[in-house]
Amino acid sequence: LPDIIGLAEVENLFVMKQILSSTILRKHDYVPVHFDSSDPRGIDTGMYYRKTRFNLLDARPLKVKTPEGKTLDTRDILLVILENGKTGDTLAVFVNHHPSKYGGKDSRWRREAAIETLSAAVDSVRGLGMDRIVALGDFNDTADNPLYGTVPLKNLSKDLSAQGEGTIRYNGRWEMIDLVFVSDTLAIKGAAAEVLHVPFLTVRDPSHPGEKPFRTYSGPKYLGGVSDHCPILL
Repeated sequence: LPDIIGLAEVENLFVMKQILSSTILRKHDYVPVHFDSSDPRGIDTGMYYRKTRFNLLDARPLKVKTPEGKTLDTRDILLVILENGKTGDTLAVFVNHHPSKYGGKDSRWRREAAIETLSAAVDSVRGLGMDRIVALGDFNDTADNPLYGTVPLKNLSKDLSAQGEGTIRYNGRWEMIDLVFVSDTLAIKGAAAEVLHVPFLTVRDPSHPGEKPFRTYSGPKYLGGVSDHCPILL
């Protein structure tokens, strides 16, 4: 099982604890990290880490702000700093869920603000001497967005997208909007990402040939699936 699990669109800490107590994860040593955000729909970012592998050094929610300093009512970027229990190395993990494309081109500035907030936070962490950094999550834009060139990390998802991989299916086409970025130190060590197309997380697409992620809701209708996004393994 993974040492760390990043989550987007999680409702609250109660839900995260329920997942740990009511699934096979209860047999392992995961610890939840969560903060309530100001998102109007009440959905947040969260993370689990294994306490036998890591010590928690710091955890905080980062508000998404415009260059003028205005705070947006959206999901916070979760920053968790962990210490490897065996080596003492530190690892900084940013869990993201950037503003959606609802509103079309008029919504672009909101994602730009999230990217700028992330980039500034990565620079701050680097300034503290940490060189093992991971940024992951739902960025609500495809991996080839030129704006990601401003993030001071290597985009591991860009090549996956160029190969036709994706994490969501829109009008019968896969799109890569769940991304992973890593620092040069991790990239040099061979860090790589892959999209997991797990059978029990997919369902037949009734409108197009092939499978699509098995989502929980379709509008107000409860379908009973897990997510409309495929997970990524780093």
